Amino acid sequence: MKKIVYIFAAVAALILTASCQKEAGRLMDDIVGDWHYSAEESGVKEDIWISFAADGTFGMYQKIGEGPYWFSTGEYTLDAESDILSGVYSDRYPWKYSYKVKAGSGSLVMTAVEQESYSVTYTREAVPAEVVAKALPLTKSESVERHL
Repeated sequence: MKKIVYIFAAVAALILTASCQKEAGRLMDDIVGDWHYSAEESGVKEDIWISFAADGTFGMYQKIGEGPYWFSTGEYTLDAESDILSGVYSDRYPWKYSYKVKAGSGSLVMTAVEQESYSVTYTREAVPAEVVAKALPLTKSESVERHL
């Protein structure tokens, strides 16, 4: 009888582990693709397009205020247990925040772990060809030097 209980507990643990891994994989699948955020913060218009690739890389087109779109790339990670998304730009400069993410129904909600009052909602939209064509390359360290 004890043997049956142990076998049942082991099978239940395996099913629970597989279910958790499936959920984590689903969130990763949900964030891969193109996303758009546009809003006004502190009187400054922001227009941001970000593309998450399945290989853990991203490309971001960012327009803050007037001027061109700036294009940067890097790598991101998604912690399967905590749903925390973090990343570094191609020049190894880290993102300002790590984000708790929720995805579904065409939206991606990113809430800063370090500042929970900062939350943005992206919508699933393909990056327009005109944004890609006109964007200027920029590393994060250069943007800090330029105070962007």
